[in-house]
Amino acid sequence: MDTNELRRLSDRLTPGRWFGGLPAELQQLILSGSRVRDYAKGQVITLEGQATTGLRAVLEGQVRMVRQAGVGDEGLIYVGEQGFWFGEYAVLMDAPEVLVSVIARTKARILFLPKTEFERIVRDEPRYFRDFAKLALARAAVFLKAYVQASSLAPETRLRGQLALLTQLKLEEQSPQGAVDLPLSQADLAAIVGVSRQTINPMLGRLADQGLIELGFRRIRVLQPRALFAEDPVPNARGRRHAPPMPKAATLST
Repeated sequence: MDTNELRRLSDRLTPGRWFGGLPAELQQLILSGSRVRDYAKGQVITLEGQATTGLRAVLEGQVRMVRQAGVGDEGLIYVGEQGFWFGEYAVLMDAPEVLVSVIARTKARILFLPKTEFERIVRDEPRYFRDFAKLALARAAVFLKAYVQASSLAPETRLRGQLALLTQLKLEEQSPQGAVDLPLSQADLAAIVGVSRQTINPMLGRLADQGLIELGFRRIRVLQPRALFAEDPVPNARGRRHAPPMPKAATLST
């Protein structure tokens, strides 16, 4: 890649908290050792059970992370946009196969760091392994929280918690200021939370009435990200509920 292309790639990825927080030298090593690949809508990027090939990041478009839930059935885990990294667990653990499938939800452009290039980077400078490990460990913490919520909480509390975690992931991808847009339909969110669309609709309506979210076409806008993290929000002067500040988010990746 020439200097201009490397600069364009950097501009797309540095808003993300993980990549943006890396030493400048490591950022350049990742970019110079990577390739850019284009995918059509619906095309499989990584397939559950196939061999591990490398680390990837979304440059443009959207991808769906899914897990096979049964014969002919799949469970939606997350929808990633610009700045979303995936494949780090398999690369760091030298796993023989990929754990989940990632599919292009729209036309997508993906940065691909081959496993051999990752191994060269950490072989030449072992201290960089810790930077890559942060990507995996923080993501694991988020999905552990999601698992605990999915298995132990009432549906409405689970919905609020899942929205908070999805918002946290989006903050890590792009570091948006103010409201956060989640590229999820109500049906998508119902699948992630583990309830029917009929069950989730009135719960989302109540959150919208509280001024926490705004519902749109295949998108949910989180208007008050900090308030979603409150376990016991209290009414403000206008009768809506607000919460103490959200704890600082950990650096995340997939």
